[in-house]
Amino acid sequence: MGSKPQPHSPSVDERTARVLVVDAFAPTGAEALRHLGCDVIHNPHLDADGLAQACADLTPDVLVVRETHVPAAVFAACPTLGLVVRSGAGTETIDVEAANRHGVLVAHCPARGAIAAAELTWGLILAADRQIPAQTADLHAGQWRHGPYATASGLAGRTLGIIGLGPVGQEVARRGLAFGMHVIAWSRHITEARCDALGIDLCANLVNLAKLSDVVSVNVPQSAETADMVGEKFFAAMRPGAILVNTSRVGALDEAALLRAVRSKGIRVASDSWDDAPDAPEGTFAGPLGREPGVIGTHGIAACTEQAMGAIGDEVVRIVSAWINDFDMPGCVNIAQSTGASTVLCVRHLNVPGVFAQVFGVLGNAKINVEEMDNIIYEGGHAAVARMQLSRRPSAEDLAALRACNAVLAVNVNTLRGPRA
Repeated sequence: MGSKPQPHSPSVDERTARVLVVDAFAPTGAEALRHLGCDVIHNPHLDADGLAQACADLTPDVLVVRETHVPAAVFAACPTLGLVVRSGAGTETIDVEAANRHGVLVAHCPARGAIAAAELTWGLILAADRQIPAQTADLHAGQWRHGPYATASGLAGRTLGIIGLGPVGQEVARRGLAFGMHVIAWSRHITEARCDALGIDLCANLVNLAKLSDVVSVNVPQSAETADMVGEKFFAAMRPGAILVNTSRVGALDEAALLRAVRSKGIRVASDSWDDAPDAPEGTFAGPLGREPGVIGTHGIAACTEQAMGAIGDEVVRIVSAWINDFDMPGCVNIAQSTGASTVLCVRHLNVPGVFAQVFGVLGNAKINVEEMDNIIYEGGHAAVARMQLSRRPSAEDLAALRACNAVLAVNVNTLRGPRA
């Protein structure tokens, strides 16, 4: 038996766009989405286990998440879904491959929480240098210990090494210069020009950065490329007693190797990211690094300020508005940068209905796929030219059939020189 026909799923232009918002979200952002004409459903308590069923029941066009994971089941359960926006930087919590298979765009909001993350980074640097948490704990315990705490190294004139010179790393660098530090940086995509513009120095490799730095700040995205990027060799090269601050997402540090460095050479650690942190907002923490005496940290709150949440909310609204009104795709991460196209076909035609039906009919019969295309209208609107990137070159017979189509003025074909920029 064949599969049961699926009911028609209304498109965005046939109904009010429905936006399902999961996790914390700025109230101003939700209100702005409503002003766009969206039907906004905000369920901050929905978890990953119930997300697929909620999407099946509510049939959203847009899903907005922050920390909640979006598994493949969500895309299979919700044929109306056209856009998933992560209200933060990175898309590691979303099954992007499943989104690709179902034709769903995935976007995020990079840089909107950069200032908040940099501010926390500097809070942790200062707390580690001046032992602020330990001093506070002693005061709470009724102890006054001026002597042990009057030996901080200080920061002015010392070297700050930054790993990752993206939006957060750049903000950390600016604040490091304001503290009078010598700032050096290493990044996978670093350039001399970028460092010169910030007034900092480029470091050739990670090990050299470890050797030169009194304070190290790790500010990289979560990806396969950054997994355990900072590990045993790096910690072995660090100066005894140096400070390492991590406000990246989970995975950039080899925590077991770092714990050994803390115990063997007195590396001082301050982190917002922990391998063993609970997935839920509240729970029990048992990570050995975070519980090591002298290690200080926060609870995954790097970009969690009212200012950052407001900026992220504004960016979500911009992305959703562009998608609903113009089918534009700002912030999207799963648009192919190149395709399997080998040929460019240019079809000049009269600007009348039915031309593309004929052209696509010829190409379809020849088993030639249109990988990408645009259609440019000439001044006055009487004629146009369609540029198509094809999976293979049409035969002479195919080209003759294209030229015979009604309202087609001319057909030209060339080998594609390379992927689009």
